[in-house]
Amino acid sequence: MFPHVAEQQNPEVSANSPKVRRLDTADELVSVEDQKVGRLTQWRAATKERNAQQGQKKAVHTPEIDRRLSQLRQQRKRKKAKRWAVALGAFLVATVLFVGIVFYSPLLAVRTITVQGAHLLSEDYVQQQLSDLDGVPLTRVSEQDVQNRLGENSILRGVTIESHPPHDLVVRLQERVPVAVVEQDKKFYLVDSDGVQLGTVDSVEDAGVPLIGGGLDATHKDSFGPITQVLASLPSSLISEVSETKADSSSTITLKMKDGSTVMWGTSSESELKAKVLISLREALSENGGVDTYDVSSPLHPTTK
Repeated sequence: MFPHVAEQQNPEVSANSPKVRRLDTADELVSVEDQKVGRLTQWRAATKERNAQQGQKKAVHTPEIDRRLSQLRQQRKRKKAKRWAVALGAFLVATVLFVGIVFYSPLLAVRTITVQGAHLLSEDYVQQQLSDLDGVPLTRVSEQDVQNRLGENSILRGVTIESHPPHDLVVRLQERVPVAVVEQDKKFYLVDSDGVQLGTVDSVEDAGVPLIGGGLDATHKDSFGPITQVLASLPSSLISEVSETKADSSSTITLKMKDGSTVMWGTSSESELKAKVLISLREALSENGGVDTYDVSSPLHPTTK
């Protein structure tokens, strides 16, 4: 039906054609079936065979090889455990040395004690009470240790310490501050704003603070707190001129000045403003001989007599 197709499938070759020659004995004969196999297919087959051979080699294990591998694994485990043991031992040794040097060694022992803030307490007294701390490592000295050695002292609100290695210890005293003096049985007692007695002096002049009338009982009255608030608000230039304070109640505070004049203060509110007004009045009226009474209970409308 298609004669030309048949002719292509069975070509005829002329023996006299220049493209045809006789086979020589050196020629390599290749099967037609091998030529039909592509290069990619051959490469795949060769790779598969090579991988199979390598897999067989890996799968080969003998008792000797297994024993050797087990020994190697054990050796690695022992080396790792040894490294951990050495590291832990070094850490423990360093810790022991640190604790020994810091907490027990004389390398950081107290040799010098500096006392700061001693006004009512004698510095020599404080040094004497703390003398047994000499030679104690700085890291083992606490504020409570210092407080215990100074004892229950009403003058102290507390103490703080500061270590300056290798041998210096600084002790800061927080003393109560006297704001007034009260007279009782011909004795003069220094008191702070809480009414705590801080010691005795020979006279009001020696106290350096104003006198509160009423004796020690005055420290227990409701008016004592407002009085100390007023005294605390006064500048040093003015408080040095106050000789005595009195109060029948918290709203009737009165100041007695050293020049003989009286100041009607009223309550403790607006004390800073009242102090400024009183200073201005005293300066303005001093050239006229001053006055007997200053009333600053209403600081915006002060009066004098």
